[in-house]
Amino acid sequence: MQNYFRSIGLIARANAVIGNRVFKPDDLQSNQFIYLMRIVENPGITQTELADQLHVDPSTCLRTVRKLTDNDFVERQLDSHNKKLRLLKATAKGQAMYPALRKYEQSILTAGTAGLSTGEKALLEELLGKVAANIRDFQHEQK
Repeated sequence: MQNYFRSIGLIARANAVIGNRVFKPDDLQSNQFIYLMRIVENPGITQTELADQLHVDPSTCLRTVRKLTDNDFVERQLDSHNKKLRLLKATAKGQAMYPALRKYEQSILTAGTAGLSTGEKALLEELLGKVAANIRDFQHEQK
């Protein structure tokens, strides 16, 4: 029986390696492009929520967000209702990167699904969504 998770891991690693190479001239390294994309798409997300969405350790998330703030891609803002929360928002520089991030994401999707029919792509999306939900549940059970 084939280990499907090896294929998923290969896809994730290839995306990271290629993305890091593509965005290195923009000072986005070590998967920062993935974090920036999520922050742009979810303005006001907390660092805890971001770490949870990306399934990364909170300390890894902290270091990456710190680099994004140091390079003026992201800023932290106080929550008006809860002064303990620091909300993450993309700066103008971070927002300006979004079209390139989306273009990269689309190019990876196009390359990865080359030769698949529309139905196969829909089925792949559905099945991977189920696998992701199962892993998310499993991860929470392990805490």
